[in-house]
Amino acid sequence: MKFFWRRQSVYAFLLMVVLAGLVWQLSIIPEKAALEEVFYANDVSSVSSIVENPLYLPHKIASYTASYTSDSIRVIRGISVLTLGIAVVALYRILRRWHSEKVAFLASAMFATNATVLAVGRLAAPEILLMSWSLIIAAMLWLQHGNSRHFAPLWLFIVSSFLLYVPGSFYFFLLITLLYSNKIKETILSVKRSTVFIGALLFLLLITPLLFAVTENVEVLRQWLLIPSEIIWSDVPMNIVKVFSAFMYEAPFGAIVNVGDLPIFNIASGGLFVIGLYSFRKHMKLERTRIMLLTFLIAIILGAYGQIFTAVLILLPYSYSIIAAGISFLLDQWYSVFPVNKIVRSFGLLFVTLVVTLSVFYNVYRFFVVWPQAPETRAVYDQPRLIK
Repeated sequence: MKFFWRRQSVYAFLLMVVLAGLVWQLSIIPEKAALEEVFYANDVSSVSSIVENPLYLPHKIASYTASYTSDSIRVIRGISVLTLGIAVVALYRILRRWHSEKVAFLASAMFATNATVLAVGRLAAPEILLMSWSLIIAAMLWLQHGNSRHFAPLWLFIVSSFLLYVPGSFYFFLLITLLYSNKIKETILSVKRSTVFIGALLFLLLITPLLFAVTENVEVLRQWLLIPSEIIWSDVPMNIVKVFSAFMYEAPFGAIVNVGDLPIFNIASGGLFVIGLYSFRKHMKLERTRIMLLTFLIAIILGAYGQIFTAVLILLPYSYSIIAAGISFLLDQWYSVFPVNKIVRSFGLLFVTLVVTLSVFYNVYRFFVVWPQAPETRAVYDQPRLIK
């Protein structure tokens, strides 16, 4: 037992060192700030502006607090990087529940090193929270399969209240309620009434600023529901195409998070994504499949109204869940052909690991080397890092 805790402590320390290094390195890429980052930094510099529009409240509070430690835009970027790290860990825990540890690690590594994910994850802006829906699913799986009947429900209430401040969260929670209404009822009945009461009270207290904002300000309500100020119906078909093409063909996000119009996926991740879609034909009745399908439908509707960037960010964690299914399908097919020979079976895992490694290397090179040096990126990031 002592050895176990000692080893866990070493892993935790190493993880903290790696995270600290990532926060330091990612917060300085690019060297200067974008105008959008400066606007956001000024927006979270006062309590009154945050109270007036509390959307993305968890990120805003953390950014407001961190701004007291430094006048550099890097501290706000650090908040986004830490949020990305939490989302990656949550995604890994979900995929480990659905697949093996190897598959979960490979897919999570591809998600964490994706060039677009990294660019959004180090941006001094709150959009990283759009990729944090994995936190809710991870908390639900912990409550359903874990041993904690006290802290897990409270954690689910707290995480839900924080993520409710993210625009578009209303649709996600409505979807979860419709799909899991019976299980939610059973879970509530299995938990002590005192725990449910405390959790519900915390939930109501934490969302009080949001309730005041959306009831008193129509503009905040519109932003929370992701309803555009104007819908150009003639652009709807092309907007839907842009949501899909952003992954495989062309991503119209601009130099603030992308190199030219390069797609989110490369050949390796795109191929694994297609294989994952093919593998889901046998799992259409699973609840996680229905969640993905309905989430894709919601994202497509949002994209059709012109919220293309938002729709793509919402879909990103789910797309890597499909990539995980593709990795698992390839390994299962290989193992079914060679059920006994361990040496030959290891070649299947080695091949998939090599493909994932090449994909990771491509994205890391694209983000750390190509994107910061692109003239378009330098033109966008032309503001001083120090906030005046």
